[in-house]
Amino acid sequence: MAKIVEWSRRLLRGRGFVIAPVAVMVAFSAGLRGQDAADGNPHGQRTVRAFRTFEPVNADGLLDEPAWQEAPVTSGFVQREPEEGATATEETEIRVLYTATELYIGVYSRDREPRGILASELRRDGDLTGDDTITLVLDTFHDHRSALLFRTNPLGTQYDALITDEGAEINVNWDERWTVGTAVIDGGWVAEFAIPFKSLRVRDTEEELVWGMEVERVIRRKNEAAYWNDHRRGFTMEDTSQSGHLQGLEEIETGLRLRVKPHILGGFSQTVRQVDGNSDAFRKVTTNASDMGLEVVKYRITPSLTADLTWRTDFAQSDVDNIQINLDRFPLFFPEKREFFQEGSGIFDIGTASSGTTSQLRLFHSRAIGLTPRGRQPIPIMGGARVTGRAGGLTVGLLNVQTEAFSSARESIPASNYGVLRVKKEILGRSTVGAFLLNREMGGSEDYNRLAGADAIFTFFDYLTVDGFFARSTDSGGEDTWAYSANADWNSDFFQMGVDYLSMDPNFRNDIGFVRRTDLHRLIPSITFRPRPNLRWVRQMQIGASWDYQMDASNSVIRRTDKYIFQMLFQDGGVLRIIPFDYEFDRVREDFEISRDVVVPANDYQWNVWVAKYDFSPKRTFSGTLDFSHRYGFYEGNMYKFQLTPQLKVNENLSLETDYLIALASLPGGDFNQHGVNFRVNYALDNQWMTSTTLQYDNIDRFAGVHFRLNYIFRPGDDFFLIYTEGRQVGGFERGEKDRALQAKLTYSFDF
Repeated sequence: MAKIVEWSRRLLRGRGFVIAPVAVMVAFSAGLRGQDAADGNPHGQRTVRAFRTFEPVNADGLLDEPAWQEAPVTSGFVQREPEEGATATEETEIRVLYTATELYIGVYSRDREPRGILASELRRDGDLTGDDTITLVLDTFHDHRSALLFRTNPLGTQYDALITDEGAEINVNWDERWTVGTAVIDGGWVAEFAIPFKSLRVRDTEEELVWGMEVERVIRRKNEAAYWNDHRRGFTMEDTSQSGHLQGLEEIETGLRLRVKPHILGGFSQTVRQVDGNSDAFRKVTTNASDMGLEVVKYRITPSLTADLTWRTDFAQSDVDNIQINLDRFPLFFPEKREFFQEGSGIFDIGTASSGTTSQLRLFHSRAIGLTPRGRQPIPIMGGARVTGRAGGLTVGLLNVQTEAFSSARESIPASNYGVLRVKKEILGRSTVGAFLLNREMGGSEDYNRLAGADAIFTFFDYLTVDGFFARSTDSGGEDTWAYSANADWNSDFFQMGVDYLSMDPNFRNDIGFVRRTDLHRLIPSITFRPRPNLRWVRQMQIGASWDYQMDASNSVIRRTDKYIFQMLFQDGGVLRIIPFDYEFDRVREDFEISRDVVVPANDYQWNVWVAKYDFSPKRTFSGTLDFSHRYGFYEGNMYKFQLTPQLKVNENLSLETDYLIALASLPGGDFNQHGVNFRVNYALDNQWMTSTTLQYDNIDRFAGVHFRLNYIFRPGDDFFLIYTEGRQVGGFERGEKDRALQAKLTYSFDF
């Protein structure tokens, strides 16, 4: 213990006022290795035993094979919502079969009103929040923190995800080979899951396997969520420490050691540019966009450690970014949507940083690799390698990617090599300590940027989380800069109280992450009460407040937000959110352009905000969000902001979605009306043939675009895509300029 404390003191000297809480928790953990299960590791108590069969099973949703009648049955689901601890209003039965190569889970969801069963989504990984669903969570390593999630609705729609650190990261873009058959019958509906063992990561042992398992059933018309185990409020489905157990798996064959998945790409891209700014003449340049490469080569080094390789990677099938409205002078955050970087991405997450600090800094953000920071244009990736999994009691992640040089009229990016090393150790049941090293080397120069540091996440008494990190940045200029964070949060169903702290040196550099602003000390205390009144139409109320103080290196306040929030959750799934008071202060040290030709001068500003927002119940045919805010005194002016996101489910095949953002402002420097539109039409012929068409418009950037994607899943894990993308300038000096591309892509896997 003394050595640990001394090591922490030396390492963090000069910055102990921030990192000391983390160091203390690391030291404290050394004396708590005997912590019992009730202190942060309260596993579920229920157990089901798998029954081995040697006969084939057809996953058609009928459960008519004789083996299903021999398998043990478990039931007795318990509500979390709307009545915690009450018996579910409809009975649910679970049976588990397995062969040497495949796991089968049959779920019979009894329903006394089968006409009330809701199902409206056919697209794989689509939004199932408006449907009746069955969700399986399988903790195959039985480490009570990571798991695989499988979900379906009565239409047999597939949804799967990887869960890391009990939901700290949920990767929906993980897609593996599994099938599910469903059937709606007189007494309810049935789901029959078939999951090959080669699609799972399994511990290497000759003993009988014990997995964590949880099953959730949602009855959407009642807005009821019931669980196989007594899943208490304050925990979510992703909290795998609460799961029950699956026993009886013996002598299984994990099978897959090597998967080679090449891709073939055919098509063209075209740019249309003005010959010069004084004429209406345009020059067209058409480029062959055909190519071939390796989508992924997946090699299972051990049952728990996997290597992925990619060569001449292409992301033509990736979804388009939504248009966002930027009303300040700092960069916007865009999520990662590329499959290669999303799979296993939770291993590379550093710290958790609850509430507001996450929006300021992500030490590793994979969008910094292969995409330009300004135009978000793709940079060619020559190749990459990744190793993820568990080895020697550690969770390990290694990533290395080489990009080519990129040049355009707006920006020039040199060829670069990106490397990430991540190691984590699980301790105390639900806690982790880790270390990381991030590196970027720019080709053709001696310029580099490296980040090294450590982080820790501790969970105590079920609801208390204490976490933090420190990172040291070095570069070719010889300057060392730091970023560090310390957070504590109690978050139960009734009460939340927390404090977050984040600090970055003035010249902190991070070429492989997301940094919103540097020269920052940020402190965010918050508190929320969540009573559940005895009202028929109200499920829960939330009354809370947060205070966000941002200071520079001299501890001078540069940004401040005092926010008081009232929220009401209705029994039908609707949510009303009102912010009656939101005080804002902003110190602008340099003039900036908030909108085209509208400048905000350097000065100190303060204003008040009033917000009203309503989320319609997702079970309705017409749902979505209405969001209105009024900023009175906004940069010594006035601004109204609207966000409308109506969603119409015409039927199970067709849905329409709109995200319309409007900002109407009157400032001393001028007036502006800013509009950003994302309109999407989704049409699915069935679970294999799906299309989406996205129309976009931004009046400030004078941009209009269309993105069409057809996806045919001809077998699980392999796809044919047809993609058409066009973006054009509809005003200003660049009016009439276009970028368009038409591409077809085919992937086909070979398993060995």
